Amino acid sequence: MGADWYEGCWRDRKWRLNHLYWIEVKSGPPQRFRMNWAQEELFDNLWTRNQVLKARQLGISTLTSLYILDAMLFEGNFHAGIIDKRLDDAVNKLGKMRFAFRAMVEPPGNGVDWVEDAEDRGMIADFAGKIARLMGGDEACDDKKGPFREKSARFLNGSDVQVGTSMRGGTLKFLHVSEFGWKAAHRPQEAREVITGGVNTVSADSIVVMESTHEGGKAGENYRRVALAMRNVGKRLDKLEERFFFFPWWKEPSYRLPVVGEKLYEAHELEYFAKLAEEGILLDEEQKRWYVGQWRSNGMAVRQEYPSTPAEALDSQIEGAIYGREIDAARMDGRLDRVFEADDDLPLYVSWDLGVADWTSLWLFQPRRDGKFSVLDCKSANRQRLEFYVGVVRRWEAQFGQPIKCHFLPRDGRADKSALGLGTAEFHFRQQGLPVVCLKRTGSVFGSIQQVRRFLRHCVFHERCGVPLLVEGEEFMSGLNALENYRWAPMGANGEQRQEPLHSDESHPADAFRYFVEAYEAGLVTMFGVRVLDTPRSGVLGMRRVARGASWRR
Repeated sequence: MGADWYEGCWRDRKWRLNHLYWIEVKSGPPQRFRMNWAQEELFDNLWTRNQVLKARQLGISTLTSLYILDAMLFEGNFHAGIIDKRLDDAVNKLGKMRFAFRAMVEPPGNGVDWVEDAEDRGMIADFAGKIARLMGGDEACDDKKGPFREKSARFLNGSDVQVGTSMRGGTLKFLHVSEFGWKAAHRPQEAREVITGGVNTVSADSIVVMESTHEGGKAGENYRRVALAMRNVGKRLDKLEERFFFFPWWKEPSYRLPVVGEKLYEAHELEYFAKLAEEGILLDEEQKRWYVGQWRSNGMAVRQEYPSTPAEALDSQIEGAIYGREIDAARMDGRLDRVFEADDDLPLYVSWDLGVADWTSLWLFQPRRDGKFSVLDCKSANRQRLEFYVGVVRRWEAQFGQPIKCHFLPRDGRADKSALGLGTAEFHFRQQGLPVVCLKRTGSVFGSIQQVRRFLRHCVFHERCGVPLLVEGEEFMSGLNALENYRWAPMGANGEQRQEPLHSDESHPADAFRYFVEAYEAGLVTMFGVRVLDTPRSGVLGMRRVARGASWRR
């Protein structure tokens, strides 16, 4: 190592991380830590604010835990925090530090050591032990008298670390937020507390690392922060702007399987690999076999756990997605994000979910000559007056060169909102010259959801449906993302599964979509005298001719 290696220890954190610390691994004995490709990329490019989107098991939490430990030992009054989705997960990260610290005092006898020279190993062990005892005291490894407690650690030089599911305080020099994607998707109120009480209180000169796989599609706080960080790529950042890191599965050398015999790939798997190749991601046979194994085992969740691209990670669905299977099928069939022209000779329909101090969503549909439906656009916003959405309709009519044939409103379209100075929505629409039908109450929301599931098999979505609406600087989720992340309500307090949708931001566009299906099932959607219907026996869309203007009944 050379005669000046002691001096290097004091000056070079990267050298210390790669020499002084030991880690436990899933299988096999402990080993001396050495950065892998993802850990090294993050360390070498660490900024004050860091947003890490990644595949599973790349060791980012291990790196941040050892970074915090090293900073506490070699810097006085270094205060750090770790926030995780569950307290047990946060405590486990503290356990990584505890193991590494104790191994400084007494290196594991059965450990795997990449330092080959016995003399070098001895000098490193001697130095590490002295540092650990100096900062932890003579009883550094004692559970009761040493620096480590159940949810914290404190050293004699004034440095400390706290762990939990949230954190408040403005003195932290390093904050690690792990699995924020899960918290933002499942516990949005807690996620907001992490930002307001934790991240926003860390000074501009300190470091925040937020690392996670993503859940929840293109909605929620984690999506907002990741999307913002992605827009920062290539920019000169100020200290409060986040630097974006993406670590895909295909860069990890261990994510591969040996080639044994011939492998038969499904058509959609070959199509997926071809699409990656078009984006410059060329996989070898061992990588393809590993990924297909994960795909067939985990289903579409593989895109969340092992994303190939940032866009793919952000398209991942949330657990309990009501229309998840149908949207996945549409994606596999190439019926999402399409670019096509509307048919000038076929009618347009709009379905609405209405709100005043709440969300309003509207979808634009057109029946097709092949028995499918073109879903041309969707707009959703919050806290806007009805006139704003009427303006959306007028722009659609100008864009597609024809008036809307009919607007389908939920039953509350007849509700009297005169106290707000609006009158009923139905009255307001008619005053604007818009043809409107208020739908009747259905038997059950669950029954209507089943109808939507069947209907989605025959929908082709224009790419506009996946574009968020920007109103006065505020971004509102796209209709397609809302459908993907519309989900069942969580279990009740007694563990009982409730068969009802969760009322959330996603439910408004999903309800508006469902109202069109209800109108369709009621016989209100025609195509110039041709009724497009779901035949009871075959379950596929066919054509039945009816008299122009006549009613249709199942």
